[in-house]
Amino acid sequence: MEAKDHKTIMNDAEMQEYWHTLSSFTGENIPEEMALLKTKIRYPRFLYRYRPINKNNLDALRTNKLYFSTASNYDDPFDTFLHIDLEKIRHEFESVSNSPEALTALANGIAVIKEAFQNCPDISQELLQQATTIEGIKQLLESGMKNQFLAYMLTLRSKIQEEILSICFSENGLNETLWLKYADRHRGFCLMYDLSDTDSFHCGKYEKCENCGAYKYGTPIYPVYYSNEPHDATDFAKLVMKQDIAQRLGDSLPEFMRKDIKPLPWEVERNSLIKKECHKYDEEWRMIANVKMNLPATIEWVPFGVIIGLRTSPADKDLILSMAKEAGIKNIYQSYIDTENMLNAYPI
Repeated sequence: MEAKDHKTIMNDAEMQEYWHTLSSFTGENIPEEMALLKTKIRYPRFLYRYRPINKNNLDALRTNKLYFSTASNYDDPFDTFLHIDLEKIRHEFESVSNSPEALTALANGIAVIKEAFQNCPDISQELLQQATTIEGIKQLLESGMKNQFLAYMLTLRSKIQEEILSICFSENGLNETLWLKYADRHRGFCLMYDLSDTDSFHCGKYEKCENCGAYKYGTPIYPVYYSNEPHDATDFAKLVMKQDIAQRLGDSLPEFMRKDIKPLPWEVERNSLIKKECHKYDEEWRMIANVKMNLPATIEWVPFGVIIGLRTSPADKDLILSMAKEAGIKNIYQSYIDTENMLNAYPI
């Protein structure tokens, strides 16, 4: 294990091809698209997960569990961030204001759904009532209804961040920045997962797995693409808005609105798998749950090995060794600074 020899598994050209392929999918044939996407991904043998020492992480080590998290709990507020084209939405408002047919349809639609927002603090009830008539909508468009609607749209960013479940890895187990950031400044440990060892992945191999969403719907792993050009999530935000309205209305949702709520395949992946260039040092890969689950949600995956930090205390090292032994982890490494002043690791 040598940091100086580490090279990113997929080069920039390969990453761009992978991202452009993912961005091109329409969802018309998902199995075929999934198969195509896999041809664009070069997987490393190992993925790594950095952990600080605490009770929860030691217990997860002992039981071979990995916990899914929501993007709202990640340290990056822009993780799984919906980039909404506000100018596009403003233009749509202008198109509606110039169409009598569109104004009539909008007024009728708001009259049906306004009861669903009685307890929503982000939306003015007076404005909703006024928007149930064509003249009322015209007045609102002239006096700032667009801003009220846009404010509501922007709240959907946090909603989607709270719903998408994922587990983060890195392809580099000797990444000095990640040791500092996620393993308590080299005082923690780093878990190694062998993608070539299917026996170590326990999901689906127990009777309890029969009703598990993670097993039934899958937990694919993808590389994260880094770019300062965001993915346009405007259409996805509209879908989330419609789903939010449907959830509030429940069984009273009009049939015409049910038909209008159509899934947007691959939008979860496209929003979860792109991060700004400044995070490129993470060399991140991400496992995404293909279904919503109540937390805590876990998978079981026996690590190939564990790397102990440079500054891990003797007492914490003993705890790691004890938990690793109970978990059946056979390969233990100690990180060190080698003769070329690089972070390295040797087996112990």
